Amino acid sequence: MEADESLKQQFKLLQEQQQQKLLRRKQMKEEKENLSNNSVEKKTFGVDDNLDLKLERSTGVGYLSEELVEHLNNEIRELKDENGRCYKLLSEREFEIKQLKKKKNEEKNALSGMQVTNETAGTKIVELSKKVRELTAELESEKTRSKQINKKCHDLQMQMSSVPDDTSRSSLGSAVSQRSVYYTDNDKEQLEVDIKALQDKLKHTENKVAEFRNQSTQYKQELKLAHKALSQEVGENVNIQILLSGQSNWRGRAQQILLLQKKVEELKNQVDTTPKKLRDLDEDDLENEFMGRTSSKKRNQDEKYKEELKKYEKEKKEAYEKMANEFKALENDHSTVKSKFEAAKARNKVLSNENKSIKQQMTTLLEKGKNDDELIQALMKQQAQLKDMLDQTTSQQRQNNLNQVDKLKEMAVKSQQESNIVEQLKCIISERELMVHRLEEEINQLKIQHLQKLQSENQYLEKPVLGRSISRQTTDPMVLKSVSPPSSRHGERPPSGRIDSGRNSSRTSLVRPQSSSNNTVQNQQVAELEYQCQEYKILLQTSEVERERLTELLQILQKRVDENIVKLNESQNELINQRRNNALLEKQVAKYKVEQAKQNKGNTTGRKKGPVNQGLSRLTNDTSYNEEDHIESLDELQTCLEIQKDENEALKSALQSTLNAKQEDLRIYSQTMDETKKVFLQALRQFKQSAGT
Repeated sequence: MEADESLKQQFKLLQEQQQQKLLRRKQMKEEKENLSNNSVEKKTFGVDDNLDLKLERSTGVGYLSEELVEHLNNEIRELKDENGRCYKLLSEREFEIKQLKKKKNEEKNALSGMQVTNETAGTKIVELSKKVRELTAELESEKTRSKQINKKCHDLQMQMSSVPDDTSRSSLGSAVSQRSVYYTDNDKEQLEVDIKALQDKLKHTENKVAEFRNQSTQYKQELKLAHKALSQEVGENVNIQILLSGQSNWRGRAQQILLLQKKVEELKNQVDTTPKKLRDLDEDDLENEFMGRTSSKKRNQDEKYKEELKKYEKEKKEAYEKMANEFKALENDHSTVKSKFEAAKARNKVLSNENKSIKQQMTTLLEKGKNDDELIQALMKQQAQLKDMLDQTTSQQRQNNLNQVDKLKEMAVKSQQESNIVEQLKCIISERELMVHRLEEEINQLKIQHLQKLQSENQYLEKPVLGRSISRQTTDPMVLKSVSPPSSRHGERPPSGRIDSGRNSSRTSLVRPQSSSNNTVQNQQVAELEYQCQEYKILLQTSEVERERLTELLQILQKRVDENIVKLNESQNELINQRRNNALLEKQVAKYKVEQAKQNKGNTTGRKKGPVNQGLSRLTNDTSYNEEDHIESLDELQTCLEIQKDENEALKSALQSTLNAKQEDLRIYSQTMDETKKVFLQALRQFKQSAGT
């Protein structure tokens, strides 16, 4: 349990360190972006033209492919972190295995010297069993983790295979195009060095695994031999647990053999001493009997023999007691040896279980090594494919850049043409206003002349003045021949979406910092790579905000384009109708001029032939006719003036609508800029807070 807690703490520390590194990289990225933005604003007087507008048709698979690539890159990064953690855990486990080996060697030495007691052996067995359980639990947890990681890898491979070829190529191309700027030769060399280091580690672990296998086989053989020796010494029907407890008086065979050998030697000595004494006694008795000696010496000898027999019996009793005590001591020794044997038996079982678990670990490690080799091969293949895709995407990008430059030139020409059209419309409006002022002045003059004519009906000398007024009436309608511009032109304006779409290339050039200048130090390359990952995340957030705003802008611009197209069609129809009306009016004016010329000729002939009275009567008729003509011409002029006023008002409304549209565009652009600034400021604040903590 303590080992699990320590591992959890280590994982937490690693995660916190990684988060701190990511936050630092975000801060560095934001500082670089702020510096670049400040430099751009100084150049453009604080106005950012790089709005990165795009048409809806162009957006499609590319954006989805970039998201997919970013998601897969994040998962690959997580798997790399997990692999690093697993390598650390393997190193820790190897250290623990070394410690366990040392303990095993110490215990072997203790058993060989027979210096370990039963109590210490039992406690050690319990401790080892606990450690074995903990290690098995940790091994199972690591197995589950490895299975989960393998499942994730398999799922990712399935996802990559399920993605169609076009989308996968576009996604990989976009990802490689984004990262090709940041990966330099130094980064590639460092990746190769990391791969070689990982391969060396795998070889080292495989060698260690082979050593562990050999050691486990040796331990097994030693345990088998010890088990056989113990079974021969103790016997098959003896309980080793009772011997380990120390309650039985069992003695080993070696102790029993020593005791029996001592007894045999003592008995041999006794047998050697008794026949000598008996021979001496027999010889003395025979001499006495033969000589007929029956004295007190015989009695003394009998007493001596009796005393010697008593002494002999006492010695036998003492020897028997000694033997009994020795036998008891041997039994006690036998019981202790039996308990030790049972402890050794139990320990052999534990060691056999440990060897089995170590074998399983070795098999899992070998399988893991094979899987890692396969992964490395797959990654190398992917790297080669990505290089090919990178070459293809670079060529495609060059072609796209050339096409975009051509489109920008065309859009610039169109914008110039439209600005020229607007200037022409303004000139036409000014001319029409001047015409309106002239016509108003002429109408006032005609009214004054008409009043003068009514006052001087009887004066014949004022006819030239009437002729002049009539000539003015005939000539002034010719001014109406100037064709008025169509009302559709008033609402036309160049769509800002098309003009601003050429700014995508400049924006991408600003977003991508040059990585060649930042990768000078080899020790900071890994940190810079992680920093670039955080840059991608922040750019993703800002690009999403800009994309939402720009989609709204595109919708608004498309609506305006549709409205302008409808207005253009209507204005073209109105222009056709007005041209027809102008043609009819011109025909009527020509007829009117011809009739006036005929009438003037008739009036001059009448003056020559007729008397003065006839001239006066004709004059009255002519004046009445001319008055009616003047009234009709005045009505026509008033209608023309009203038409011109309507056209002027339409032009003014069109100009106002264009101004309003431009104001709306500027407002939307300012909103997008404010939102992007807010996003960057929030990221900066988060970085500052994390750096302060």
